[in-house]
Amino acid sequence: MEQLKTGLPEEIQDQGKSSLNYQQILRTLILNWKWFVLSLVICVGIAAIYLRYTTPVYQATTKLLVKDDDSNQRGRASNSIAQAANLGIMVNTNGFDNEIEILKSRLLAEQTVRDLKLYVNYYRKGKFKKYNAYHTNPINVDLDPTHLEMLQAPINLTIKYEDGKYHITGKYMVVREMETKGTPYEIDKSFNHLPATIATKVGLLSFANTTQPALRDGENMMVTIVSPSMMSYKYEKGLSVSAVSKTTTIAQLTLSDEVPARATDYLRHLAIVYNRQANEDKNEVAKRTEEFINGRLEKISGELGSTEGSLEIYKKQNRVTDIKLNTGQALQNTGVYQQKLAESQIQVELISSLRETMNKNNDYGVLPANVGITDVAVTGLITKYNEIALRRSATLNSASETSPAVVPLTNQLDELRRSINVAMNQAMMNAEIQRNKVSQQLAMYSGQVTETPEQERILTQIGRQQEVKSALYVMLLQKREENSISLAATADKGKLIDMPEVIGKISPKSSIILLLALVLGIAIPAGIFFLLQLLRYKIEGHEDVEMLTKLPIIADVAVASETAKTKANIVVHENQNNMMEEIFRTMRTNLQFTMKEDEKVILFTSTTSGEGKTFNTANLAISFALLGKRVLLVGLDIRKPRLAELFELHDTTHGITNLLVKDNPTWEDIQKQTVASGINDNLEILMAGPIPPNPSELVARKSLDTIMATLREHYDYILIDTAPVGLVTDTLQIGRIADATVYVCRADYTSKDSFNLVNSLAESQKLPNMSIVINGIDMSKKKYGYYYGYGKYGRYSRYGHYGTKGYGSYGTYGNYSNSHYGNANDNSVKR
Repeated sequence: MEQLKTGLPEEIQDQGKSSLNYQQILRTLILNWKWFVLSLVICVGIAAIYLRYTTPVYQATTKLLVKDDDSNQRGRASNSIAQAANLGIMVNTNGFDNEIEILKSRLLAEQTVRDLKLYVNYYRKGKFKKYNAYHTNPINVDLDPTHLEMLQAPINLTIKYEDGKYHITGKYMVVREMETKGTPYEIDKSFNHLPATIATKVGLLSFANTTQPALRDGENMMVTIVSPSMMSYKYEKGLSVSAVSKTTTIAQLTLSDEVPARATDYLRHLAIVYNRQANEDKNEVAKRTEEFINGRLEKISGELGSTEGSLEIYKKQNRVTDIKLNTGQALQNTGVYQQKLAESQIQVELISSLRETMNKNNDYGVLPANVGITDVAVTGLITKYNEIALRRSATLNSASETSPAVVPLTNQLDELRRSINVAMNQAMMNAEIQRNKVSQQLAMYSGQVTETPEQERILTQIGRQQEVKSALYVMLLQKREENSISLAATADKGKLIDMPEVIGKISPKSSIILLLALVLGIAIPAGIFFLLQLLRYKIEGHEDVEMLTKLPIIADVAVASETAKTKANIVVHENQNNMMEEIFRTMRTNLQFTMKEDEKVILFTSTTSGEGKTFNTANLAISFALLGKRVLLVGLDIRKPRLAELFELHDTTHGITNLLVKDNPTWEDIQKQTVASGINDNLEILMAGPIPPNPSELVARKSLDTIMATLREHYDYILIDTAPVGLVTDTLQIGRIADATVYVCRADYTSKDSFNLVNSLAESQKLPNMSIVINGIDMSKKKYGYYYGYGKYGRYSRYGHYGTKGYGSYGTYGNYSNSHYGNANDNSVKR
């Protein structure tokens, strides 16, 4: 009621209600619970059937330690140090990554499939579906190895034990070269006992009993054979290999398979095949290495014997003994005297160079000292000469060359130069004598070396070859022993540190599928209802109107049955307490809350014709009249008047149009135009009267204000039935004389777009104190019955549709011709 008292909200156009209406969601869920339950049952049932008939996939895992050779370990250590990150973490090398790729290779997968005979699948019938009989198959079936590798299409067999015989039927395909489609063949054989064989165009099929319980009479088993290469693709794709960490060489092996036992067997045997291949690779290397070493030893042994024989023969032929000692001494002396000769030659060249320097420089400058001359006399004189030359040079800084202090020094220098020349001549002579003597000694020792037999050099070369071949022979013998030890002590490259174990089922995920089924079970009907709601462009009830406008809704009027109606379609009766009376009492009460004490005029309008405007106006007028109030019902829909028709008044001469044409109508004039309703003594009717040619101009006259002012003085309430505001503008002119406006809309009839006009009128205040009445709500619909819930009035919830019988039809406004006005006085209106 607070909203009714305060009038219009601040923002009429704000569709402020949240698009997520929890009450509507809950109501939809409750009212349509059967559809939701049905959807849940169907979705959960489909999920259960899917889980029941879908073959589950399990996952098995194990850990494999990959060991490296010592050389590889040393290489890994150096590479790890070189490739260490800034944080100091040692990273794995490419060697371990290569091993991971080898473990995932199709070659290993194919070999494992071949060893475990996984290319043959056995199936037996269960209660609902067939299941894989891995390790429980009573009969083993195989194809000869030669044709097995060439098998290009699966072989499908059925083995049935009946009447003591094994009946084998099946189909296979032979695909030849240059053919896209193969030729089908069938198998149909019977055997009294096993083992047995069947010759086919794709190879020889063999059948043998196992240790498992035999087939019972009438029981059968299905068998499928494919080539190992085809089956290896499945296991190659299902296997995942990853490093446990970056600092170890431990690999995590994970396999997905339909049979848990088969997955663990595969992982276990994959490690065996991996080690076998690694050992074969290592043994192959060792064998080839041994063959190479033996070949080289044989060749080097022959070369070594030949070299030793040649040395022996050469010494005998040339009578060569041990001359290494003398030859060595001669070579050593030759080297010493070559050094001395070079030193003597240097002394001669140094003295010659110093002499040239002295002859060029006569300015008493210093002479080169300590240039390597070994003669003591020359070096001493040069040293003394340089001391006096430096003293003379210093004296010349303060005196001239003819100064008594400089002349003695100059004389001393001249004397010393002469002495140095004499000393250098003597030193040159001594150096040449020494050089000649050294040359003689060098020639002597060189002659001794020249005289050394050339055969000695040949013997040295032969001895060197003998030493190289002997060392190579010994090394190859050592390597052959090492290779033999390595071949005898071959260790497995990989080691399972955990036995394969089944983690659990990974597909289908029962919890996720059931949860998805529950979600879909709710989402599908919810989505359908939401889609239907989006496709509805007409209002359906109270809640739709609440979402479209914030104007107060003062009543929800149900559809009235024809049996409840009396004259003028009146459903409100005195001294009765049914649902329709209660609805209009509610409307009356809510209107009284919106109006002030001295406000009396209530205007009824709608968007278009057929929305029940006149019906609600008449019944509300009766409701006010039952209070003992004096009520006047005014028909201002002067284009298409309906009050006379509704109240069965065959009078088209009296009406308000007769008053509007007057400039100043009086109370007496109004009384002459007013007629009794014939339903209640407190209700009178002022009909529209003759249809004028200018209705808009007529209602705009001041005489309408004069008439309403007079009526306010004589009536307690004045209810005005006007034209639809969405079709003509007459109602907007009439709004100036009203105190409150009741805007009537009809469920399942009024479009939602009409509320743009309603909100616009309220926001611009073109109509006063607007409120909403929702008309034509069908209580037989579950959604309305739940929402409105009138309690003891529920017996009235199945009123029939009134349609056009309850409200009539306005037709279209406008385009009025003279013929329309000519028929205004015709009272013979059929209902």
